[in-house]
Amino acid sequence: MRDQNVLHVALGPYRVRGTEQHVQQMAAVGAHVTLIVADRPEWAGITVPPGVTIHRVGSTDPLETVRAAIHFVLGSGGPLHGADLLIAGDAAAMPVAWAVRRRHRRLPILLEPFQNSHRRTAPADLAVITPWYPSPNDRFAGAFVKGAVDAVDGSFERVSIIHMEDWLYRRRPPTGALIAAAAERTLPVSSNIVVLDTPQGELTRIAVPTASPSDFAVRATVRLEMLRAALPTGRIEAPLIHAHTGIYGGVQAARLAHADARVVVTEHSSFLANIFAEPAARRLYKEMLQRVDALLCVSRNLHDLISDEFPCYANKLHIVPNAVNFDDFMMRPDAPREPLRWLYVGRMTEQKGVRTLVEGFSRIAADEPRVTLTLVGSGPLEDELQDRIIELGMSNRIVLRPAVPPEDVLGVMHRHDLLVHASQFETFGITVVEAVATGMPVLVARSQGPSETLAGLDGKAGLLMEVSDDPNVIAEAYRELRRRFSTLDLDLARSTLLARYGREAVASHLFATYASKPAVVDPPGGSDPHAAESGVAAATDGSPPERVIVVAISPHDVRRTRDFAEQLVASGLSVDLITAADVVWPWACSDGRVRIHELAAAEGRGMLGRAEQLLVYRIPQKLLALARRLARGSRSLWPEAAVVTAQVVHTRVAKRVHTRLFDRGYHVFRPRILWRIARRDVVPNLDLPLTRRVVVSGVLGVTIGWRLARQHRNLMVTTSLARFPGEYPAPIVDVPAPG
Repeated sequence: MRDQNVLHVALGPYRVRGTEQHVQQMAAVGAHVTLIVADRPEWAGITVPPGVTIHRVGSTDPLETVRAAIHFVLGSGGPLHGADLLIAGDAAAMPVAWAVRRRHRRLPILLEPFQNSHRRTAPADLAVITPWYPSPNDRFAGAFVKGAVDAVDGSFERVSIIHMEDWLYRRRPPTGALIAAAAERTLPVSSNIVVLDTPQGELTRIAVPTASPSDFAVRATVRLEMLRAALPTGRIEAPLIHAHTGIYGGVQAARLAHADARVVVTEHSSFLANIFAEPAARRLYKEMLQRVDALLCVSRNLHDLISDEFPCYANKLHIVPNAVNFDDFMMRPDAPREPLRWLYVGRMTEQKGVRTLVEGFSRIAADEPRVTLTLVGSGPLEDELQDRIIELGMSNRIVLRPAVPPEDVLGVMHRHDLLVHASQFETFGITVVEAVATGMPVLVARSQGPSETLAGLDGKAGLLMEVSDDPNVIAEAYRELRRRFSTLDLDLARSTLLARYGREAVASHLFATYASKPAVVDPPGGSDPHAAESGVAAATDGSPPERVIVVAISPHDVRRTRDFAEQLVASGLSVDLITAADVVWPWACSDGRVRIHELAAAEGRGMLGRAEQLLVYRIPQKLLALARRLARGSRSLWPEAAVVTAQVVHTRVAKRVHTRLFDRGYHVFRPRILWRIARRDVVPNLDLPLTRRVVVSGVLGVTIGWRLARQHRNLMVTTSLARFPGEYPAPIVDVPAPG
């Protein structure tokens, strides 16, 4: 790259750090770099080496910025004249890259400098699939993934790390549609794949242009297709695959692994509850669990969340924490005498409680003139925090520093006396462990991750405080810490955490999981001894257990209905559960005395459902896809961008038509449709001679209950959810006929 003229374009707000590092690398090897960035606050503080020419175009309006960049680059006498290489440094630069490609087909276009566009991922003994990994744009991202790879270092001859890196852009049309169209055209001619050698193994970085915000299922599907296209064979060529995060690593590994490959997934996601709340994403997660051999949770909280949602797969769940290389976080020479120099390391986001930390510090600083606070990291709250620091008059007491490379974190920790984290939610809290490893006491919010990580060390490694957005909580906790400072035992805390989270400890868990099938474990909470006694009694008296049919189609009180069904099972009865979907009955799949009869799949194949899918979804989608293929033949991006916008609008309109029109009309006919499905698919499989009672919960199940009562006179049909052990002594309320 020496003496080459390189034009580097980056126009969005998300890849400032990566651009800065790439420009410095190119200048260091003698390239002549011209940098074009957006004239927006995120790029105001970028530092470039001497000799690099920087141009700022456009404004905070993204569409105006893209247009201004294209006009500037392609203008007469513009920076493109004499350029040997164009680098599209972020998703927002894709329209510029495509405009250049149209006029200068021989000009190479890359996404990163020093990229070998012909190299592809090689087969490996261990493949690691991850959405997060240290990269030029974020050297902190995925440090825990790198720690897991380091923990098994030297045990595999060939290790392949595949990092699917989000290149975010804002979805809002028309700019989002323009970027989406440009990315689809530009990636095949520029290659979104970087393959390079690292001490941990071969690293493949795949740029995944991602519209934000997007549904979890959409983003997972985009990653799947990007990974499939990036791999030489379209499959992950490794007998052992370790994926990180279920939705953004496990789903892709499960789909692209060979049938005989062993697949292990580690779950770190702090947003797991949101994934389960999205039906399409939940289905993908369930499909992933069906395929994988083991799912490792970095905390008990994640384990319980997944096992509660999918108890059928509880035997695949294990708790294996993140690995921390304690050799990289050596004990400081002298222990802090007083906790005066506060430190925060992490993202500047709402969830991390940084705003509360600043306010809490200001209350202490008013009484203690010697305390200082250093905030190390980056994020959306940077500007707001800086303004608040000035407003508080604490510019000389609070320092806001950008994120530092991982190898510099040790030095930063050694220069401070106390790590303070007020995060409202953490799945693990790896920075807390690193701080204790250096001999630094901690003051940490008692969120789910750190409270588990520091179990038994409250008062030894520091203090745990309540999770709160009240700054006074931090101030009072700090005062308590000062009173108890001399009683801390940081040596004990470090040795305890080393035994829990050191490389050797975590590696032993990983090797055990890699080598063998997971052992079957009891469901969370253990088994019910009374239920077991009932089951044994029913099995040994020579007669089959009596059955109860529970019809729960969208019950008005899900919790009460679920408790009622569980009580039936606990008292020794067997249950046939007729439901629309099994989402609200996850416990039932792990109990052999419960048979679930799910109607959703057959209902979706019904005539009305298929007609709606055809008219509202499939036909418009096919027509728009055809229009997009035709628009792609145009040299201009705008026709295709218009179709992309139409696709986004169609998705919104179709959803509204489904919820506001179809669902309301379909609700009238749905009870009869469900009965027809139940009569065809469910009733023949019921043991009606052993059944005395049918319990209906929810109005949508009334028709099924009434029809069963009409056809089988010996059945008692009721809407009562009273808990009846044995012979049901309570009065029975008969279900009236409709109308």
